[in-house]
Amino acid sequence: MNKEKLKKLMVGSFGTFVLLLLLLTVFTILSDIFMSKGNITNLLIQSGTNAIIAVGMTFIIMSGNIDISVGAILAMSSCLGARIMVDTNNIILGSLVALLVGIALGLFNGYLVAYLKFQPFIVTLSTMWLYRGMAYLYTGGMSIVGMPRAFTELGRGKMFALPNVVWLMIILYIICYFILQKTTFGRKVCAIGDNKEAARLSGINVKRTTLVVFAMSGFFAALSGLVYMSRLNSGQPIAGQSYEMYAIAAAVIGGASLIKGGIGNLIGTLIGAIFIAALQNGLTILNVGTYWQQVFMGLVVLLAVAVDRLRKL
Repeated sequence: MNKEKLKKLMVGSFGTFVLLLLLLTVFTILSDIFMSKGNITNLLIQSGTNAIIAVGMTFIIMSGNIDISVGAILAMSSCLGARIMVDTNNIILGSLVALLVGIALGLFNGYLVAYLKFQPFIVTLSTMWLYRGMAYLYTGGMSIVGMPRAFTELGRGKMFALPNVVWLMIILYIICYFILQKTTFGRKVCAIGDNKEAARLSGINVKRTTLVVFAMSGFFAALSGLVYMSRLNSGQPIAGQSYEMYAIAAAVIGGASLIKGGIGNLIGTLIGAIFIAALQNGLTILNVGTYWQQVFMGLVVLLAVAVDRLRKL
C-alpha cells in the first residue's frame, strides 16, 4: 500500500470508524456497564442531537463556510416552540414554529454572508450571541415547562426496539446522503466550496445556493432542538451550548475540511458524532470530573483540526 492510499484510508470514513472502535474497546475494558444494552441505547440517544446538527454543519463546511450560531439557533427556536406547545397544547404547531424560526435565523445568516459579503465566521459569531441573548430575553432566563406528555415520545420513545431518535437519524442521513451525492444541488455545494469563482463562471447561482445551505443549517439546528426538548420535556435558553463545536468536530473528524471546501462525507460525520457521544458517555461512566471532560473534548477538537491538516499533506 503506497503512502497516498494509506493517507486516504486513515483520514476517511474507515479511519474514523477505526478510531471509534478503539474508543469503544478502551471503555469496554475500563467499565463493565459501558457495553450494556441500556447504556448503548442511551449513547445512541445522546448522539442524536449532535448528529442532526452535524448534517447541516457538513453542508455548511463543504460549501466553504462555517456556522457557529447553531447552538444558539437550537436554543431560540426550541424556546419559541416550547412556548407554543405549552400555550396551545398543539405539538404540530409548536414543532412547525420551531422549525420555521430555525430556517428564518439561518436565512438571516445566509443573507449576510451571501448577499452582503460578510465573513461567515464574524457573522455567525455575532449571531451566536444575538440569538442566545434573544432566547434569554424571551424566557427571562427560565426554562419553559409543561409541554404535552406525548411530545416526550420523540426523544424517549422506541419503535422496533430502537429509539425514535435513532430512526430519525437514519432517515435524515439517508435523505441527505442522496441529496449530497446524487443531486444537482449537492454538486453545486461541492463546486462552490472547491472554487467559488469557478462555480459562478460555470453558471451556478452561488448566492442562492449559499442562502439555502444556511437555511438548512438553521433547520437542522431547530430539529435538533426539538429532540433536545423532548428528551428534557422543557425549553431551555441554555440549551445547545458548545454544540457548534461538537458539530464541527463531528463533521471534520468524519472527512469534511475546514481548510478547503467541497470535501465532506455524511457517513463519516455520523461516525464522528457517535465518537463524540461515546467519549462523553464513557468519561461520565468512569466518573471523570467535568473539568477534565472539557479538557478531553478540547483535545478532540484539536484532533479534528490535526486530521484536517493531515488530509492536506
